[in-house]
Amino acid sequence: MKKKHRRAVAASMAMVLAATSGAMPVMAKTTTDEVSERETRNAELSMNLATQGMVLLENENHALPLAKKGNIALFGGGAYATVKGGTGSGDVNERYVTNVWDGFKNAGYNVTSEDWLNEYKNVYDEETSGSSGGMWGSPKVPDTEVTDAQIEAAKANGTDTAVYVIARNSGEGSDRKAEAGDYYLTDIEKANIQKMAANFKNSIVVLNVGGIIDTNFFDETEGLDSLFLMSQAGMRGGDAVVKVLNGEVTPSGKLTDTWAENFEDYASSETFGSVDGKTDQEDYTDDIYVGYRYFDTFNVTPKYEFGYGKSYTDFDMEVTDVKADAENVAVTVKVTNVGNTYSGKEVVEVYFSAPDGELEKPYQELAAYGKTDELAPGASQTLTLTYKTTEMSSYSMEKAAYIMEAGDYVVRVGNSSRNTSAEAVITLDETTTTEQLSNQRIQDEEIEILSKEGITPYSYEGEEEEIAAADRFTISAADVQSVNNASEYDDESIISYVYEDSDYEAVDQDAFPRYTKEPDGRNNTSPSLKIEKYEEKIQTVEKTKDNPTLLDVYQGTVSMEEFLASLSPEEMSYIVEGVGWGGSSEPVIGAQANSVEGAAGETTSNYYETRKIPNIVLADGPAGIRITQQYEENGTTYYQYCTAFPIGTLIAQSWDKEVAEQFGKAVGEEMTEMGVTMWLAPGMNIHRNPLCGRNFEYYSEDPLVAGMTAASVTSGVQSYPGIGVTLKHFAANNQEDNRNAVNNTITERAFREIYLKGFEIAVKASNPMGIMTCYNLNNGWPGADDYDLCTDIPRGEWGFNGLIMTDWGGGQSTPVNSMHAGNDLIMPGGSSVSIRQAVEDVAPTFAEDGYVTVTQGWGGSTENWNDFVLSPEGQTEIKTEVTAEGVNEKVMDKINEGTAYITTRQDASGIKTYVNYIGDYAENNTLPLGDLQKATRNILNVILDSTQFEKMGIENDVDVQIGAFTEHVGTDLYNAVEKSDITVQDKVVSTAVLEYALELAANADTEGVISAVLDRFNAAVENGKDILERAQAEDPTVTQAMVDQSWKDIITMMQYLSFKQADKTDLEKVIAAANLIDLEKYLEEGQDGFTAALAKANEVLADEVADQDDVDAAWQALLTAMSNLRIKPDKEALEALIASVAGLNEEAYDAASYSAMTTALAQAQAVYADDQATEEEVAAAVTNLQDAVDGLVAKAQTTTAEQNKDNKSVANAAGPSSTDKAATNSNTSITDKTTTSTEKSAKTGDTTNTAALAALVAMGFVAAAGAVLRKKR
Repeated sequence: MKKKHRRAVAASMAMVLAATSGAMPVMAKTTTDEVSERETRNAELSMNLATQGMVLLENENHALPLAKKGNIALFGGGAYATVKGGTGSGDVNERYVTNVWDGFKNAGYNVTSEDWLNEYKNVYDEETSGSSGGMWGSPKVPDTEVTDAQIEAAKANGTDTAVYVIARNSGEGSDRKAEAGDYYLTDIEKANIQKMAANFKNSIVVLNVGGIIDTNFFDETEGLDSLFLMSQAGMRGGDAVVKVLNGEVTPSGKLTDTWAENFEDYASSETFGSVDGKTDQEDYTDDIYVGYRYFDTFNVTPKYEFGYGKSYTDFDMEVTDVKADAENVAVTVKVTNVGNTYSGKEVVEVYFSAPDGELEKPYQELAAYGKTDELAPGASQTLTLTYKTTEMSSYSMEKAAYIMEAGDYVVRVGNSSRNTSAEAVITLDETTTTEQLSNQRIQDEEIEILSKEGITPYSYEGEEEEIAAADRFTISAADVQSVNNASEYDDESIISYVYEDSDYEAVDQDAFPRYTKEPDGRNNTSPSLKIEKYEEKIQTVEKTKDNPTLLDVYQGTVSMEEFLASLSPEEMSYIVEGVGWGGSSEPVIGAQANSVEGAAGETTSNYYETRKIPNIVLADGPAGIRITQQYEENGTTYYQYCTAFPIGTLIAQSWDKEVAEQFGKAVGEEMTEMGVTMWLAPGMNIHRNPLCGRNFEYYSEDPLVAGMTAASVTSGVQSYPGIGVTLKHFAANNQEDNRNAVNNTITERAFREIYLKGFEIAVKASNPMGIMTCYNLNNGWPGADDYDLCTDIPRGEWGFNGLIMTDWGGGQSTPVNSMHAGNDLIMPGGSSVSIRQAVEDVAPTFAEDGYVTVTQGWGGSTENWNDFVLSPEGQTEIKTEVTAEGVNEKVMDKINEGTAYITTRQDASGIKTYVNYIGDYAENNTLPLGDLQKATRNILNVILDSTQFEKMGIENDVDVQIGAFTEHVGTDLYNAVEKSDITVQDKVVSTAVLEYALELAANADTEGVISAVLDRFNAAVENGKDILERAQAEDPTVTQAMVDQSWKDIITMMQYLSFKQADKTDLEKVIAAANLIDLEKYLEEGQDGFTAALAKANEVLADEVADQDDVDAAWQALLTAMSNLRIKPDKEALEALIASVAGLNEEAYDAASYSAMTTALAQAQAVYADDQATEEEVAAAVTNLQDAVDGLVAKAQTTTAEQNKDNKSVANAAGPSSTDKAATNSNTSITDKTTTSTEKSAKTGDTTNTAALAALVAMGFVAAAGAVLRKKR
């Protein structure tokens, strides 16, 4: 505010305003630690919600569902350290967490692998010291090796089913890594899973993860049966996953993301976040091709496609009708459970493929979806899914409009993006504009974006034929409605409201321009941008009342404009900044919030009495309410336990708006109970890449799923009047590394179609109370400083009516700029002075010691000189009285600088000391008053509809009605789902055979039956009894097929009751002996037979239904294979002979004899080098070479006798042959051919029993073999 006169100001010490005693706490803290009815009920709801979003990825050999009781082997760190949800502000301080281990025990299972589980528990607890890691951390304790002994212990009592739980966690502040232990499995995890799969008949891997991980291990590991995504399922996750694994609940979740074959398959994989080492700038070159839009358009085969998920039963989808006109497309689908055993739910997904033209289009986009109710076998339900025809539009940046281009629009129906059929073709005759807007997301630089030019998209066999045969509709462009939703606030003008006698003058924006924050050159490298000049209109209002209050505004006795004019800049500067950190240099989120202990923050309570403006409370989400569990106050312990619900992704994976709304209602109930006004959730950002650290908070790669889920959650929360949600993080907060400063360059089309669309759906459909801006920059603009983002789009185009707040700290935004941009509330505070300084001259605040006070803020400490700038040449003096015992030593520094001096004055009370400061007020009044008033108005409008304001009315005898934010259009605006009643074909169920089967079963002899067989027999009987009871009660969901299958199961299992436990003692002994054999010491001959026999023996050993004949045959075959092994021969004699012969002089012998010797030598060397040479071959080589040496003929200069003597000397140097050494230890000459050729040792591997025993003796196995043979005899 420009001042007309400068004058000396006497400033007394200013104290920070505290909450007045009149501020009424509304929290439901309690002094008892007993579990409340609401806690129990919502914990149960959390568990039930979790079961609806878990996804069955693989189920070979029908390994799932598990038997409902019995033995289970459980491995993997996630079994004990089950992750309920991610870290950071998305964490919840719940009372307890049920891990998977406890979940199985709670369900009555006997967990047989507790040797390993307890070992891992000890390691985990020791490394974490019992800590969960707190808000900002997550303990990462790698899985320990599963030993053979632990496997054997887990297999006790015939356990044939094992589950391995892989756990991963991530959170706020950092992204995940494409490395082992995060996106990939560790070597130990792989080895453990391989060992599990090799030892158990049924092997299941459960993924306790908040985001995508590599799943190639499943196909690479022989013997794995099932892969199950439990996600991060909240505080009762361990109970929930067991209910789905054992079939109490049939899995019906579907993926909301594309799970790639390889990480490199994602379009953003090379440049995302820190992958390329560059976190300050992110070019969104993938543009509109995110998730399945990319995989389908560029024909990249995923591991598991978007919308995918298996069930325990089978469904048939029949498209019975399609209707299409210029307004709506409606698809009617009859879904029938064609399975025989399990009830279940199915999701119908409708996609459209738009024609290319001026704009490229993805292969397909999700248009609508709906989920059936629980369908029993044989039951059917018809769903009609309706969406607006104009939702098939695409955004043209050139026209600043959504357009539908002329051509054929193909409507596809199925239960995943890669399992659809073309059911209709809608032809638009001409290109038409469906929604006119204005360009709002101008890029800061040009980037090269993906193009599908020259690419052949995904297709499937018969697609062309389906399209040719599909129903056809023609729409005239003239009949398609076109609306103009361009922002009315696009000129950015502002109105400043003042009283008639005000001397306020409009800000000279040319003389005092504003800029965004300067780059630091490290994290923030985006250039500073100038805030363009905009019109400030000054509007005078009549003053009808002194010091009006917000209650006056509510009652209509004072207009909101008059109330704004009455508020001073100082008052408004506190209204537009929150309170959310303590007095230390580090923020203590929620620690000082005086209404709800541990809340993330609140608005000011400074004017509770004077202006009747209550404080409203903000609490973190989005998996529940994050407040302090218990705390001490005045010697009393208070408790405020809330529920930890499943993560956002799991809720979305239900593909069920009723699930999302139930979740929202439960949160709303707890908010109302605890006194929380605004929940800092839901998280709305798109899953652009699997490595984003906060994907667990967000819903999907698809904006329709994200928007529909958020809108449903919002409707649930805001069904309670006076409270609301805060959609976040607006917008494109898709990475956590350097989230405070990264700049995203994104085309306006990608922004509108992908990254803003979910927010748009939620705003238009559910009327949220708040939006939270992002830390990051977009196209060069900090989120909270971006007028287009904060005002033009949500308020101007979408009709948003709530308040917009910063995330805590605001990233690279500047509070003064945020006021104009439309970001109303600055969190967590500490900005009031800077805002006031931009509107009016603000005097320093002084302490009792004569120096200025110091404020601890989010970014550090600040001396509160405010607008006053010290200068020896200054024209303004300010003095403050020193009331402390001494003057601050810093005052002397200012005196020495010539900017201060001390004076004293005597009065009746004694001598008073003053410090006088010299300087001038800065020329920094850059913010129009109207910008501050606009932010204040938006905040007050929300407060007017809060539970706290309702209580304010009660205190002042004013009947305050709230509930404006309970009103909303609903999700039918985008995706209407109409369900028929469930129908079951009329039938007469015959139970006679089942009744007789149960009689037979009751008299069956189960003595000594293998435990696994007995468990299955008992389960079949119990299932039969249940079906019979339901059939006799005329349960319409019981079908004849269910009854027939039940009695067949009983009879089948009775046939196995003859399977008595075989005696495997002999088999175990022979296997133990075989395991000691070192095959490196044996010839390859016989090894294959031995290996196969050992594998078969182990298989029989593990087979709990193997009979005695199978067991005896297995150990006898293995023993025979062991006896057929051939020990490698001793080659020492051959080696010595070869070495001796190598020294002979060729010149001393005639050519023929020497040639014969070299031939024999070469043959001997070949035998020596042959690892698989037999005993006979070695002996023959020695003999042949010795004969050749003996046959050497010397040349004339030496006599034959002398030469032979030399030959014998050479031969004797080699020592006796291997066969001679076997017969005698004498010094018989090598030339003694009789001995060499006739005295041969017995062959290793003779097939007689005596030879076999000799072999076992040689190998040290005679005791075991003897015991076996005696048993057999």
